[in-house]
Amino acid sequence: MRVGINGFGRIGRAITRINLQKKAFDLVVVNDINPDMNNMSYLLKYDSTYGRLPYSVSLDKNQLVVNDESPIALYCEKNIEDVPWEKHGVDIIIDSSGIKKNLEIVHRMANRGIKNCIITNSPNGYHDYKSVIMGVNEHELIQNDYLISSSICDANAIVPVLNKLQENFGIDNGFITTLHPWLGYQNLLDGPSLSFSDPGHIHSTYVLGRSSLNTLIPKTTTCISASCKVLPWIDDKFMALSYRVPTMIVSSADITLKLNENVTSEMLIALFKEVEYSQKYSVIHNSDEPLVAVDFTGCEYSVVIDHRWTMVNKGSNCKFILWYDNEWGYSCRVVDLISYLKTIE
Repeated sequence: MRVGINGFGRIGRAITRINLQKKAFDLVVVNDINPDMNNMSYLLKYDSTYGRLPYSVSLDKNQLVVNDESPIALYCEKNIEDVPWEKHGVDIIIDSSGIKKNLEIVHRMANRGIKNCIITNSPNGYHDYKSVIMGVNEHELIQNDYLISSSICDANAIVPVLNKLQENFGIDNGFITTLHPWLGYQNLLDGPSLSFSDPGHIHSTYVLGRSSLNTLIPKTTTCISASCKVLPWIDDKFMALSYRVPTMIVSSADITLKLNENVTSEMLIALFKEVEYSQKYSVIHNSDEPLVAVDFTGCEYSVVIDHRWTMVNKGSNCKFILWYDNEWGYSCRVVDLISYLKTIE
């Protein structure tokens, strides 16, 4: 597969780093609104979260050369449509820009030889895409699915866990609280919070404009709306809220739910250990080590269930604590999705 990335931010660069390790596809084009290609090269080489890239990185005219492998063409176009993807024989575009407007534009690009476009978010108010969470519903993809959403990091972590619980015991209802590290559109000092997905728009949730460095910020979350695009029954059974927390990486989810059957914590742990043993992709991992959030930095799994806190009260009331690297684990599943698309050609 020949792949192009539109949007060379946190997710775009994480996908690039992962593919350098896994060799899942040929990355041939990168486009970003950053007009400084030297800076694009620099940001790939040096990363405050994941460290220095252990490969040589150089810029040859308008091409990025990593580890002396085939060069990657660089563009700095504001409009995804202005990039000559077909010139480079691109099969799949990963749109990791987060810009909602691109959803409408990419549909016009199917006649340019693009087989699939993967968007690394789950926009509300737009339904003309197939939402896929690896390890749950990738088997539903068909060859004609052009626009595919890889959903969001929270859904990639939560949905595989809830899916297995529903299949084995049934879920009556539940509540989810997620704790998510700061994001690029937040502020160091108090001010308006500018939307990244809708440039020029200011978030009506004013708390997102508060300083991200020294406080917990309660906010709404799209984890339920994103999750129900894969498992529709979740919408009627769960409520959720989120905290934006003053850390750089690794999210957590605190899930409290009521099952339709009585269980024990031992039964739940045994279930997820069997799931991990039999799964095809690195989706669910089990842990009982005394770890903290930073210990999961760079974890390739979609979710790690911390069984120190797997608890059952009165037979059917359960508690789960989940950890997930909201950039690396999520980006690993995007790479897996591309590998899977090769099998349904």
